[in-house]
Order: sequence, then C-alpha cells, then structure tokens
Amino acid sequence: MRWSRSGYLTLLAASLLWTGGFFAAPLLHGSGHDDIAIFSRLFYAPVCHQDAARSFMLLDWPLSVCHRCSSIYLAFTTVLLAYPLLRRRHFFVSLPLSRLAIFMLPMLLDYVLDVLGVWNNGALSRALSGSIAGAGLAVFTIPAWMEAWTARRRHHDADHREVQNE
Repeated sequence: MRWSRSGYLTLLAASLLWTGGFFAAPLLHGSGHDDIAIFSRLFYAPVCHQDAARSFMLLDWPLSVCHRCSSIYLAFTTVLLAYPLLRRRHFFVSLPLSRLAIFMLPMLLDYVLDVLGVWNNGALSRALSGSIAGAGLAVFTIPAWMEAWTARRRHHDADHREVQNE
C-alpha cells in the first residue's frame, strides 16, 4: 500500500475533529454555554441514541455519544494515530468485508445477549466491544482510504499532464 502524507493527514484531521467533538458538549455545559452545548450534540444525534445513562461523563455531563460509540471512535482514532508506526505491518491491507464482521461480532453479541436476558451488559462490556469494533474499522478503513486517496492523486496527476501536453 502506498503512503500518502496528505491522505493520512486528511483522514487524521477528520477523525480528530469528530472524536474531539463529542467532548465539546460537556465542556461547554461546564463553562455555562448550554445553548451551544445542546447545538453541538445535534451533530451526533443521527449516529447515536445519546442516552445519558449509557454515556461516559465529563464534568458531570454526558459525552455526546454513548459508551459504545465513544469507544468505537476513540479506538479508531488511536489506531489511526499509530498508523505511521504500524503501516508496514502485514495486517494493514485492504480486508474483505467478511473479515470486518469478526470485529463487529463482540459488539453484536453484547447487544443481543443483553436483549435476550442472557447477559446484562454494562459500561465496560459496551466500551470493550466498541473498542474492538473501532480498531477493526480502522484496520479495514485506513488501507482502503489510502488506496482511494493515491488513486485519486494518480488520476488528478494524469489529467494535469494531459492538459499540459495539449
């Protein structure tokens, strides 16, 4: 897989912005900016139920996403931050979608077994299963992103050369 510094930095900036953003609401609430805090939570409403009882707390306010979602995003961002050190490892290749399911299985089991009454999940199991899923998503997504980014750059460079030759 080809390394693209600009591709990596673009993905990293997006990931840090998204992950850091769910800490904004409790920080804003804590500093008395309740209206802005409520507005900042709206960005995460389409992707998370935002149940305060199922969310980590910061300054006595819940994060903008639940235990599981915050763990997915934090694990993804952590693997992405470590990517420059790990990028030459054999596991950083585009994986078939079926292999991604292995990383989602603990999260699915944690949820289904709780619904069936076999297991009572809690903050730890939701965070752990979310972290496994987030790390798996990173291992799956980063190589695909880098391949798409470098292909886009090659296409752009080829178009630029054609224009110059005309």
